[in-house]
Amino acid sequence: MSLSIADSATLVPKKQKKGKVGKRSKGSEKVPEIGSLMDKAFPMWEVDDTGSRKVEKPCSVDSCEWNPFYVTKRYDGLHPDYGGHPTDFDVKYHFFGASPFGGQPYSGTPHHCKMCDSDDVKAGDCPKLDTLNDTGPYGPGHVPPHISLASLTWGYQDMLLELKDMFNYDLYECRVTPDALLHMIRNYYPREDGVKVDYPPPITPEGGDFQYEFPAGNGLANQKPPYAPGPPHWCTQEMKDSGHWDGVCPYVFEGPDAGKYRHPHIAFAALEVYLANMAMPDKCAETWLENNPEFIDTTRVTTDTPFPVMDADAEPKTSVAHWVGQPVLPWVYDSGEPKTVHGNFATHVYFATC
Repeated sequence: MSLSIADSATLVPKKQKKGKVGKRSKGSEKVPEIGSLMDKAFPMWEVDDTGSRKVEKPCSVDSCEWNPFYVTKRYDGLHPDYGGHPTDFDVKYHFFGASPFGGQPYSGTPHHCKMCDSDDVKAGDCPKLDTLNDTGPYGPGHVPPHISLASLTWGYQDMLLELKDMFNYDLYECRVTPDALLHMIRNYYPREDGVKVDYPPPITPEGGDFQYEFPAGNGLANQKPPYAPGPPHWCTQEMKDSGHWDGVCPYVFEGPDAGKYRHPHIAFAALEVYLANMAMPDKCAETWLENNPEFIDTTRVTTDTPFPVMDADAEPKTSVAHWVGQPVLPWVYDSGEPKTVHGNFATHVYFATC
């Protein structure tokens, strides 16, 4: 199924106040700390004081381990031994609003570039799937995963829905259904028809107070708390000034929180695993890989996205030294070849007239 950016997205939207969150009730259900759920759904391998893996073990559906010293998304979507984690596609996140893997710049990300765009186009010039209503073929458009994480957490705790009503195994297996998830999202983040929803950032109470973001607002030389608002990618000042995609810069890699960043979509998937196992213990296991064994199938088309030339490309691919590399400037990027990845994609911009 192909999706495209709504024609209504070209309208000038009315401004909605940031952080407009619906009222919460006082429920009795509690969710364990999300870090503990991630460690259970995605068991981690042991590392030494430098973040390097101690022992490489065989990887099978019931024994595979993941990288706890996570500092780059470069190898997301590939075999766990490379040090990455599953992508939004791999966890089948409903509201990613992704661009197709069509060989255009930033394929497989929420940034939508044209098929004919050159490799030096900046990600910020390629729009995200922002819709003005929830009723079109694109649904709510791109909803940041931390918003879904907050909504599912609060929705369960506030008993907004019965647990059994969050799932339909025949259609979505061990994932919360899109209807249930959107119902919870709109309870806490209501939309006014014709208005783009301005979701709050993950580090704010309104955005879910996600504790694994470690934003880089204090600059590369100050990777320690208290953290200042900003993106989670720690770039050089030269890289920030270039205006190129900061998503290729490493996550926090020095200081007391080095390697502790986690993607909100991984946290969301871990919460899904936890709830699905409670709702359907005979069908849904306690780890994500047991519920998604195809991820380590060697014939699977991987969902990784191209990176530019990095200054640590000569280091071993599974080393911390390689993972913490910074982009080489001037920017050198090859968008790569198209590939057939199953999923829902927006194609309106991709096929737009050049």
